[in-house]
Amino acid sequence: MQNKNSIHWGYLAGIISGITYGMNPLFGVPVINKGLDVNSLLFYRYGVATLLMLAYMLVAKRQIRITWRQFGLMAILGVLFTGCSITLFEAYKYIPSGIATSILYVYPIMVALIMMFFGQFPSWKTWISIFAGVAGAILLSLKGGGGFIDWRGIALVVASGLCYTLFIVIVNLSEQVKAIPNLTLTFYCFLIGSVMLFSMSGFGVHLNAVPDAVSWLNVLGLAILPTAIATITLAASSKAVGATKTSILGILEPLTAIVIGTLVFHEAFTLNVALGVALILFAILFMILTEKKA
Repeated sequence: MQNKNSIHWGYLAGIISGITYGMNPLFGVPVINKGLDVNSLLFYRYGVATLLMLAYMLVAKRQIRITWRQFGLMAILGVLFTGCSITLFEAYKYIPSGIATSILYVYPIMVALIMMFFGQFPSWKTWISIFAGVAGAILLSLKGGGGFIDWRGIALVVASGLCYTLFIVIVNLSEQVKAIPNLTLTFYCFLIGSVMLFSMSGFGVHLNAVPDAVSWLNVLGLAILPTAIATITLAASSKAVGATKTSILGILEPLTAIVIGTLVFHEAFTLNVALGVALILFAILFMILTEKKA
């Protein structure tokens, strides 16, 4: 039986994860606008995060050693987490980002359905939060442009959502993973992701250089906030309050991205965006105030 402090920390961790992951555009867009390709940016993102976390773990004498069985699970989680980013960015080549967001943020329903197979049935209150959050994310995405719907884009974004769903579910259900500290878990996920991205670049042959010092600062910000901190708190939240509720808290990501887009990149704040924000806030508050682990 979990204590209230653990559950409250789980909610806070999920909120931090959603908000920090939503900072991707703040650091990523300026670098992409300067000409750095997405694959190179993702490699630098995971590579810098891996080095920073390794340095911290060595200085702070945190656990690095894990069993071979745990390493196998970390390899799976690393591939899933990195695959989520790769497939989402690839989907943008075929369908508008707004439509991609609409499809991606149906993943809390995917999480809830998978968890039901393992005997964890969400309450009707949790289902209200799920559908309110998903509806809010869809409304936020309607600010994106229209365009021809290519089945390849839909398949890629569904794959992205499935990767993210499986990551959350495995972290929540695996006793081997639960035994690994969140910092250690995140480090190995990024290490695997960095190796995966490096190999996909032809072992460095197709990597492009970061354009300038300001771009390096953005890469550093990308590695720390929407990468390291977002993933550590995602794992902590999933362990504390369950995969389903963590996935609902993750819908704070598009809300944060919208706020950044409006305040930093001067994007339009329309009525449907306002309604989407209201629905997401309702979903989060309703779930927390009617707390019961699902």
